[in-house]
Amino acid sequence: STLDRSSAASDVYKRQQCMSMMKTVLNTAIFSVLFLSGGNLSAQVSPIRLGVRLGCGMSVNTGMDKILVPEDYYSNYNFKDKWQFTPTVSVFAQYHVDGSIIGVEGGFSYWQKASQLVYNDDKELNYKVTPRYNYIGVSALLKIYPWRKGFNISIGGRAGANLNGKGISYESNQEDNKFANYHFATVAETERLMKEKLTGQPDIAVGGGFGYEIGNHWAVDLRYFYGLNSTIKTERNDYNWAEHSTHGQNIELSISYLFKL
Repeated sequence: STLDRSSAASDVYKRQQCMSMMKTVLNTAIFSVLFLSGGNLSAQVSPIRLGVRLGCGMSVNTGMDKILVPEDYYSNYNFKDKWQFTPTVSVFAQYHVDGSIIGVEGGFSYWQKASQLVYNDDKELNYKVTPRYNYIGVSALLKIYPWRKGFNISIGGRAGANLNGKGISYESNQEDNKFANYHFATVAETERLMKEKLTGQPDIAVGGGFGYEIGNHWAVDLRYFYGLNSTIKTERNDYNWAEHSTHGQNIELSISYLFKL
């Protein structure tokens, strides 16, 4: 349909814009490093190192309650957002001239955004909605070394494509006999409808954190990322689910091994 083609074209345009933004950030950071390092590279060891990073962390996605219950249809219920465990893997290149205060890092990453929304009410109905999305994309960070080595502060962002837009799971006790008079759909049918109507989106996030490089090869980083765009898009539906902005947050602790060139 024309609407589907328009939506697809919009998604492609957003991905192109996101890639363009990350390239601009990376190019700007590299120029800053070259300028501030004074170009005195001939007497230095190679400032470029390649690295592999493994990490884990916690993620949450707030605002989903306003999608499922957008208005005050009823009372005596509550929602709670719960953080979820997430992994991350990166392959990256780092540029830092020995003794320079500025460095830069850029690379390719895999990460997850996940959350769990828990519902309870006075009728003892409860359910859990757990979106868990996988992303692969690019990252670019400017790194500041206050003491010119070791400890560093990073700031930048990342952008990635969503690999599983239907990555929502659903659990509930709605099939218990005590709710028979409400004629609820089955748990499996409710989950199917959520996968169909609540679609995971690409991720564009800004963030930063603190790191420490140990010797010539090891590094530890603690970073935080905040999603600029909505994590979930609500498709047209007959279930009173409404479009509402949801923004994911990730806190990640990682360890890296760097190879000198």
